[in-house]
Amino acid sequence: MKSLLATLMMCTLMLESSNSRVVKRSYSDQSVRGYLTERTCWWNEVCKEEFQQMFRCKCPQWSYCRSPGRYYNAYCSMTNTGYIWTQPTWDWGP
Repeated sequence: MKSLLATLMMCTLMLESSNSRVVKRSYSDQSVRGYLTERTCWWNEVCKEEFQQMFRCKCPQWSYCRSPGRYYNAYCSMTNTGYIWTQPTWDWGP
């Protein structure tokens, strides 16, 4: 009887831990500071190509330049999880 109770308790604990909430995380990268062009990207357009040191364009307000990881193309997206490339404000002047 004790082993049955112990087994049931273990199964209950395993079920509770498997039903736990998944937390989406993000990482913010501020290493890229410039732009190739003076234009705003379209939604879901590539804003930064992998291995490039400048952004292709600036994502619209309320969107993020994001990718699944550091070594992937980044796209303008409303989702703020994943690898977020923090885009600086426009600075076109001398």
